Amino acid sequence: MKNIIHIILIAALVGMSLFCGDSSENKKGTSYTQTLINALDKADTLDLDTKIKTIKDALDAYNADNNQYPEQLEALVPDYLRAEGALLDPWGTPFTLETDESMNLTLVSAGKDKTFGTTDDIRRRI
Repeated sequence: MKNIIHIILIAALVGMSLFCGDSSENKKGTSYTQTLINALDKADTLDLDTKIKTIKDALDAYNADNNQYPEQLEALVPDYLRAEGALLDPWGTPFTLETDESMNLTLVSAGKDKTFGTTDDIRRRI
């Protein structure tokens, strides 16, 4: 579904750029290109939130069945998640699972730059 939305937004971007030129602005003074880039970012954020919830639910189900959380997220496939693609963030990088000294779980996405340990990493405590 996300890919279809991206294709539609990219097609609209190309069409508007050809018809209006990239420097055309909407009522808020933002270029149409920037407006579409912002829409793509919002779609990625929604996809990220959905994937995190799905992984959290799978982790909880695994814990209910095994009285512990898995050491690796891959242990969720195929019994708790249907495909390994569910373990990829919206930018195509596999999520990682971290555990702190209190055994709290944190799901980590490398973010848009696809590199862990940078400022755009996204961390959600589960």
